[in-house]
Amino acid sequence: MKRCLVVWMVALMSGALFAQAAKTPVDTIVRLGGKKIPCKIQNVSSSTLMYSLPDKTESLAIDRKEVEKVIYRTGRVDVFNKPVLTMIQEGQWESILVTRDEKDVQGLYNRGVITAKSSPSNRSKKAAKQSAIIKLQKKAANLGGSMILVTKEEAKGAYGDIPGYDLEAIVYGTEPLEKGTDVVDDKTKPKK
Repeated sequence: MKRCLVVWMVALMSGALFAQAAKTPVDTIVRLGGKKIPCKIQNVSSSTLMYSLPDKTESLAIDRKEVEKVIYRTGRVDVFNKPVLTMIQEGQWESILVTRDEKDVQGLYNRGVITAKSSPSNRSKKAAKQSAIIKLQKKAANLGGSMILVTKEEAKGAYGDIPGYDLEAIVYGTEPLEKGTDVVDDKTKPKK
């Protein structure tokens, strides 16, 4: 009876120790695609991370360029790269695609013509162009568009002048306009 009790106590204690070991916190590698790898980080170098899986002793390696971040068991986080994709809600201006190829808009519905001028505070031609594109994207989002076909581009400003950029584009959407709604023509609006 005592022997049975001792065996039972040893088994119970072993189970408790095993359960405690299973609850031991681990490090987590978060890959750029979002996949998480629970592991034990062994070494971080300038190009690779060395780690082992929780129940293994074999060392594995992963390139740092494939890792978004490492969450250590202590709670500390090391960020190595930005995520590959960021979710943007439909209708936000950042989700509006810009193209110069008519093939890209085949099958989409015309929502109208829009124009945009760069902001006057730009210091370079590139910044002026980006400013005008952002304005186009915001106008297209207000019209319910999902893609912009740039039809006219004009850079302005000579050496020493403040650079400017004018764009004209057609907004396309995935759904047809509601009945009674006219296609917008930004060019015919009176200038303010």
